[in-house]
Amino acid sequence: MLVGMASPRILAGSAKGRPLKVPPRGTRPSPSRLREALFDIIAFEPRGRFLDLYAGSGAMGLEAASRGWDAVCVDLARSAAAVIRDNARDLGLRIEVHAGDAVAYARAHPAEFDVLVAAPPYPDDLRSIFAALLASGAVRPNGLYVLQHPSEMSSPALAGADVRRKQYGSNTLTLVRAPA
Repeated sequence: MLVGMASPRILAGSAKGRPLKVPPRGTRPSPSRLREALFDIIAFEPRGRFLDLYAGSGAMGLEAASRGWDAVCVDLARSAAAVIRDNARDLGLRIEVHAGDAVAYARAHPAEFDVLVAAPPYPDDLRSIFAALLASGAVRPNGLYVLQHPSEMSSPALAGADVRRKQYGSNTLTLVRAPA
């Protein structure tokens, strides 16, 4: 369903300005300000493989693909995966889409990604999800885990890890650099 002005748009790259369809329910597209901030943060990361978990409309993964990343989107809902495929086709972007469990997908693909972005539904147990994703090893050495959560939630405590926290209104990105 395309929702007029509230519909997210691709911010930069080959599909800049193009609107995205969003599933009719069950998703919370990342605000454009947060997506723009994330891509500013990773602008100097080498372009490689980008994993968008709990993808919803696929806004993060499609943005990555528009900017030259090899993107993969994973969402449990088949309806969300279908919307992501439709968006990719409409935007002319090549993207891999999987309907399935995000944590299981990450575990099944060790050291395959340069950036992993996870924006699980906020009612879920975010701490255990984030712990499982960090333990999955899906990100290559020196790659980046990006965990989106409500700003009132403290960032995961990780001994010896390079962790940064960036707050954008009610949403926060916790950035965790994978050890070399």
